[in-house]
Amino acid sequence: MKRLFILSLFPILLSSSVFASGGPGYKIRVKLDNYTANELVIGFHYGEKQYVKDTVSLGTDGYFTFEADTLFPAGVYLLVLKPDNSFIQLLLDDKNQQITINTDAKDPINKMKFKGSADNDAFYEYLRYLNKQRPEADSLRAQLAKLKGQPADSAKVAAKITEIDKSVKKYQQDLITKHPASMGAKIVKAAIDPEVPDFKGDEKEVAKKKFNWIRAHFFDNMDIADPSLLRSPVLHNKVEYFITKLTPQHPDTVNLALDWLFGQLKGKYNGENYKYYLIHFLNYYAKSNIVGFDACYVHIAQEYYCKGQASWTKKEDLEKICDNARRLEPILIGKVAPNIVVADRNNQPRSLWDVDADYTVLFFWATDCGHCKKAAPHMVEFAKKYQDRGVKVFAVCTGVVTSKEESNTYEKVHDTCWKGVEEKGFDDNIFYNTYDPFIKSKYKTLYDVQTTPQIFVLNRNHEILMKRVGAEQLNDVMDQVIKFQEEKKKGK
Repeated sequence: MKRLFILSLFPILLSSSVFASGGPGYKIRVKLDNYTANELVIGFHYGEKQYVKDTVSLGTDGYFTFEADTLFPAGVYLLVLKPDNSFIQLLLDDKNQQITINTDAKDPINKMKFKGSADNDAFYEYLRYLNKQRPEADSLRAQLAKLKGQPADSAKVAAKITEIDKSVKKYQQDLITKHPASMGAKIVKAAIDPEVPDFKGDEKEVAKKKFNWIRAHFFDNMDIADPSLLRSPVLHNKVEYFITKLTPQHPDTVNLALDWLFGQLKGKYNGENYKYYLIHFLNYYAKSNIVGFDACYVHIAQEYYCKGQASWTKKEDLEKICDNARRLEPILIGKVAPNIVVADRNNQPRSLWDVDADYTVLFFWATDCGHCKKAAPHMVEFAKKYQDRGVKVFAVCTGVVTSKEESNTYEKVHDTCWKGVEEKGFDDNIFYNTYDPFIKSKYKTLYDVQTTPQIFVLNRNHEILMKRVGAEQLNDVMDQVIKFQEEKKKGK
């Protein structure tokens, strides 16, 4: 399969929206006990990754000082400790970034002291509270696991766990109420899952109602367009989970979810999150190995990039993205496969659409292709096994004439292709063997044949049911296709 064009996210990290000027700038002084390294790194979350912003050396005053006349954008930053890359979290808003930190590198949470940041004070007080609650909660859960079959004792332990959970929830709510606009409140609130109502009905009906409710309210506790959450550990995992796990994994359904997501982000906070996730999911589906999900790449490309909804994209990059989408769109699963008219060994025309079969397996191969050599025995076995089950193999040798000046080039291609047919056992009784030395059918463009082998499975109406299937997988895939199609007919 042709490698799809992937955009780099790196320019985003250099944009003015990420490291904005203005204000008094930042000055972050850090004193670390029990830290022997002479350098300290400050990094930041951005989507699914973390990046380094700056490295400073220990000053003569005993502090590591990060200083500039610009402001960090609001978010969760990381003081990365050498040599093990453990880190200390630092919350920064977009106003006050004149902060002094004193702590112990071996026990940063419990020994943490801030000067100039009430937000971090409150957040670290919350972390210390959680650290006190966690050992007791873990111990109770371990006890509960050992009490199976003892309902009375289990109920007592479970009640204690419930009390701890209530206490933690109350603490979280108090923090959010007292500091509603703080970065800490955003992080804590975003991590809280909305409580699902107690639905009534049979088991299946309740499960469906719960699933739909969770999808509808999944982002209730966060503003997904807020760039400060993009620079935190909480947003990206939730967005990706929503698209790739909480959304039924069919390209059409995923595309609807992507449209909803982009609609929530576009035009808000200068569109930073919109830009990030448009690039992220274009790349995600460009790299996807799941059959059929190139439809999501095509959708993002055609509906957003090719319609001028990604104005930051360089002209040459945009052309590549739109070209990829144009190539892929006609051969997406569910589309009617383009007809090609090629030739048999006697140079008689053979049309793909003229094959009389319930299923046609379109197989592109090359004589000098190592993978095709490995695929050949599987294809022969497959053709024999399914010849009486309404399946035909339409094989196209992809040898081409490379120079019109060479009078014998055509004969070489002809002889090479048919010699390959004999060597690989592609018997004319079970294969429709063809070639197109001058590519008059334009099969390379129509089917995006950049590498071989390539396999497409079509139904009687020439609709693409599966594609990019490995020859060794074809038996299993064909069984599944036939079973699905038969069940589909019964359901009508």
